[in-house]
Amino acid sequence: MSWLHPHYLWTLALVPTAVLVFVYAWWRRRSLGRRFGDEVLIRRLSSLVSGRSRRWKSALVCLGVALLSLALAGPQVGTVLKEVTREGVDVIIALDVSRSMDAEDVAPNRLSRAKNEIRKLLGSLRGDRVGLVIFAGDAFLQCPLTTDYSALRLFLDVADRDLLATPGTDFERALEEAVRALDGAAAEPTASERSRALIFVSDGDNHVANLESILGRAREAGIVIYTVGVGETGGVPIPVYEGGRRTFHRDLAGDVVQTKLEEAELKRLAQDGSYFRIARTSSSVMQIIPALARLERTEVSGEQFEEYDVKYQLPLALAILLLLAEGFIFARKKPAFK
Repeated sequence: MSWLHPHYLWTLALVPTAVLVFVYAWWRRRSLGRRFGDEVLIRRLSSLVSGRSRRWKSALVCLGVALLSLALAGPQVGTVLKEVTREGVDVIIALDVSRSMDAEDVAPNRLSRAKNEIRKLLGSLRGDRVGLVIFAGDAFLQCPLTTDYSALRLFLDVADRDLLATPGTDFERALEEAVRALDGAAAEPTASERSRALIFVSDGDNHVANLESILGRAREAGIVIYTVGVGETGGVPIPVYEGGRRTFHRDLAGDVVQTKLEEAELKRLAQDGSYFRIARTSSSVMQIIPALARLERTEVSGEQFEEYDVKYQLPLALAILLLLAEGFIFARKKPAFK
């Protein structure tokens, strides 16, 4: 046997407390009787009170308190098979890991801040299957669709620019990887009926000017695009750390490269969905949750599992019966009239 709420077992201490209260009441009555007068006379005068009934009432109360304590702790006996059906949508998060995401206009930098916000988002999702695509000038499926958000967080932790050799930012390649991941999941039964969403997390510094083509392909694939802009709209340099020295990224002409959040690009991508923002001191990423909730949700998975069968009902019912029975036992005897 185990307990659902073992920390409530301390309430069993109320049982000896109740016993002590009843013993004290008995002692108090005897003490007051002696002070009142002759003990034999007092016993004759109080003959209408049944000591046995009082003891029964006290025993029923103590036993009832003990059973209530056990019911509160939730005794678990045996196991019961349960089935849980989850409903949700299929979501691919496309995370920009290009060099511009190293900018520090949001602390500690754009990429690290974006990862932190995605972790918060995962902590609020329920039942949705989520995958992760990282992209720069190329794209890579970092984690396929899964409901195991802990595993997804591990893949998110190691997402980095070093995993992609091609520089730049190509939203089209990210979309291709997302469609491939979603189409692969569509081979499963009923998966083709699920709502699909793609969340671009980027600073919008797109090097491939084909946003209308991307939107058209997403619509053909039945994918709703949401975008999350990371950074500030004012230009900032991109830091480069080499051997403990901090310098800034420069172009071929030797000039320091400035990067800023390109909101217009991201808003165009989010015509069918919504645009969200991660700024220096604020974030609207959590608003993605109600946005996804508006999509049609279908059954994602049905799982069977065993869990302990909680049997609090029996001690609770017995406790109630005992306490009710205590109320029907009268300590005072009916006087016999002659």
